[in-house]
Amino acid sequence: MKRISQLSYFALLASVILINGGCEQQKAEKIQWQLPLEAPDDPHAVQSHVTVPDWATARQGDAELVWLQKSTTHLVHTKLALGDAADVEGWHIRLLGLASGLRVKNSTFLDDENVHNPAALVEISRGGKVVYRGWLFQEFPELFGLDDPEWKVWLKGITLRAAAKTEG
Repeated sequence: MKRISQLSYFALLASVILINGGCEQQKAEKIQWQLPLEAPDDPHAVQSHVTVPDWATARQGDAELVWLQKSTTHLVHTKLALGDAADVEGWHIRLLGLASGLRVKNSTFLDDENVHNPAALVEISRGGKVVYRGWLFQEFPELFGLDDPEWKVWLKGITLRAAAKTEG
């Protein structure tokens, strides 16, 4: 009986050694990513050479923007009139245009009264360099806009006023 117990012990010990030895032979493999993950180009961004649509500047109004400093959750509210600019926490922002219902058709921006999608066309710069020039949407604030690791800006809402009538 003692001999069977010793044989069982040696068989168990040999099995453990073989299993551990087999694990050591397998080398850890590094995962190779084929492509780095990058945010896609924002289809609602506007190139600096593209002119602002006439309809976007035709009506007078304001845009209320909210800035979030991601690391501290510090919020800054800014209200701009169309054509005005402001400095916020080291950023410079200009309000270039407003839309009560923005939609895109064939790469053209349209202000569609049948669409509830208020938007503001802004130009955001830092240190004299334009970082973002494009549309911010009230309904989809997380989808488009400034792509910065420390700050997020979104459109809280717009207020449109009727154009002043000229007497003639």
